[in-house]
Amino acid sequence: MNKVDKRSLKESNIIDVAEKVFAKRGFDNTKMEDIAAVLGISKGTIYFYFNSKENLYMAITYRAYEQLISLFHRTIHESKDLNGLETVMNIMRAFMDFSEEHYIYGEAMLNYYSFVRTTGQGAKLNKLTEGMKDSLYYQKVMSIQGTPVEITVKEIMRGVEDGSIRTGVKPQMIYLNAWALVIGFMKLNDTAVSKKQTIMKINVQDWKQYILEETRNMIKS
Repeated sequence: MNKVDKRSLKESNIIDVAEKVFAKRGFDNTKMEDIAAVLGISKGTIYFYFNSKENLYMAITYRAYEQLISLFHRTIHESKDLNGLETVMNIMRAFMDFSEEHYIYGEAMLNYYSFVRTTGQGAKLNKLTEGMKDSLYYQKVMSIQGTPVEITVKEIMRGVEDGSIRTGVKPQMIYLNAWALVIGFMKLNDTAVSKKQTIMKINVQDWKQYILEETRNMIKS
């Protein structure tokens, strides 16, 4: 194994453990020494691979986007014999399942959306910490953040072309409406008192099905 492969493996191991620690403690309450203690290495070793806590958290965010993009492509491949509407619904369902199954990824993406909003896509330098300014993974996330949108909008356009999705509304607008519902699901599901029930005492699976049905009714031809 060459040096590049060894470094990549070490980084991956650190990210694996960091995911668990961040999920348990949250970003603000987690220190690099907490992660180092679980790994059985020094804090300095982690800083050798990740120069800041922000960069390590953005590495998790980048992994979340990579896995989500892969999931979208796989969902589209598995839906290749279906029309655009059914494919879009499958993408939406897959995203919601993803946010449930991988809590830390959903949380990381939500935090990133909030960060992007408050920093004007990173243009407001006074809003960026030094850790974020120097974060390689922040730059990597920015390079792929729009890919899930592009994938979904393309399938919406296919649905318009095959007649399964309504015309007269911009595909981007349809995407934004569906996206808002998914984000709402992610946010409220994060505050759920259990994996089965939200704080409003609504069964999570019933709510998910309702969202999917409402979206289908909203966008179908």
